Amino acid sequence: MIYTAYMRIRYAVAAAGTITGLLYGQGALAYHPQDVPVRPEHRRSAEVTLWSADFTDRQRFATFPAAHVRGGFLASGDVTGDGAPEIVIGAGTGAPAEVRVYSTDGKLLKIFYPYARTFKGGVRVAVGDLDGDGKAEIVTAPGPGMEPLVRRFAWDGSYTKPNGFLAYAESLHVGIRVAVGDLDGDGKAEIVTAPGPGGGPHVRVFDGAFRNLNLDFFAFDEGMRDGIVPAILRTPEGSMIAVGVESWSEPVVKLFRQTAGGMYAAYFEFLAFDRAWRSGVAIAAFDRDGDGFDEIAAHGNGGTNAELRVFSRNGDLFGKYLVQDPHYRGGLSATQIRATHGSSRLATVALVPLVSGPLTQEKAIHVNLTEQRVYAYERGRIARTFLTSTGTTKYPTPVLNTWVRNKVDVKRYRWVYGPGHPDNYDLPNVKWNLQIFGPYYIHGAYWHSNFGHRMSHGCINLRNTDAEWIYGWAEVGTPVRTFYQHPPQDEPAYEVTLTNR
Repeated sequence: MIYTAYMRIRYAVAAAGTITGLLYGQGALAYHPQDVPVRPEHRRSAEVTLWSADFTDRQRFATFPAAHVRGGFLASGDVTGDGAPEIVIGAGTGAPAEVRVYSTDGKLLKIFYPYARTFKGGVRVAVGDLDGDGKAEIVTAPGPGMEPLVRRFAWDGSYTKPNGFLAYAESLHVGIRVAVGDLDGDGKAEIVTAPGPGGGPHVRVFDGAFRNLNLDFFAFDEGMRDGIVPAILRTPEGSMIAVGVESWSEPVVKLFRQTAGGMYAAYFEFLAFDRAWRSGVAIAAFDRDGDGFDEIAAHGNGGTNAELRVFSRNGDLFGKYLVQDPHYRGGLSATQIRATHGSSRLATVALVPLVSGPLTQEKAIHVNLTEQRVYAYERGRIARTFLTSTGTTKYPTPVLNTWVRNKVDVKRYRWVYGPGHPDNYDLPNVKWNLQIFGPYYIHGAYWHSNFGHRMSHGCINLRNTDAEWIYGWAEVGTPVRTFYQHPPQDEPAYEVTLTNR
């Protein structure tokens, strides 16, 4: 039953100096001169809700300005040393790289920027006492679009130099997740990192001085590239590392514990959702019953309603709770607010989703005729996106539910409407042509650069560099949709249809 609780930092700069948006996919980044529009069903303000352990009571407060509809990443702990926990929120993907610190009653304590303000890949945050002084530090990790630089800060944004280390190879720009907790019981927290989609399931463990502790392990098969989300659980057997599959693959939650030899080995795993679930699973530790040991809060990463599930460490389901309005289909971030005595509370916030594409097709091309934008989706995630020029009002691009019929390296486009007609055209040597239905193609355009505006006679024009990429990425049979409004993510694939508008 669902209880309705709520009915060296590198970044891309365009040639003219415009900071570009950054998106992530299967190891691919998309660079474009504007932020990707957020779909209405993914768009919510970054309002934090604090839930009681049984989800019957809540309090709320606003964080970022109302215009900020990309949500954020949450963490909590006593960062000021006053004996009470604070809430830390890092900006979601598409927003400036900002971290805010709040008291649990919503009072803003501090704003700081752990990375260049122009970086918009999102800031993942974790909180823990890294040096054993009784005051927790804030640990940050970047989302996709820059090197995997993990940093630590005091609550007011101050830090001691050098501040930061590369958790993985400098070239890995897929974004990383981070968790902090005391793994060995020495009173000092460790830092656990995991790569986002495009990186392997390589979990790494570092101490508060940024030294790798040689406890690395692969949480899944080394070839898995769907990203993982780590959490650290307090259990009667000692601290454990839990991970969830971030997208597409089966929604497995897997627990690891240290062996007698000191290394981490798989302890238990369970499915947080149905095996066919494609929205991934993110997790957070949550002591729901106040026994001092953590259960697991789990939720999807986009494309479904905002259902949060609470499990025992053995995978027993305690409850399902709807923590956003029923029309919301974006992601979530959650963190527990530890209580000195009794049950913890759980804080949640909306988050622009990782899984924003179709849940029924491994690859798909979507052409939004309203936005004049092409989306290439892979495994539910945006692999690339770019501006396009589709048909004019006089020669509109039809609404299509089709697939790539043919691939042609170079093609000549000619059409005669009548002798001397001003709309006649003859365009030789057009590169990177994907036939999607009859005379309609996705192809490069060398004769204009006015992308983002309707310009064509019905085909889908792209910059040659973008056309070359999608030509190499797509296969004959790759589904293609053209539309004025995004279709539901879970809509089944249909046979080809043609509708004129």
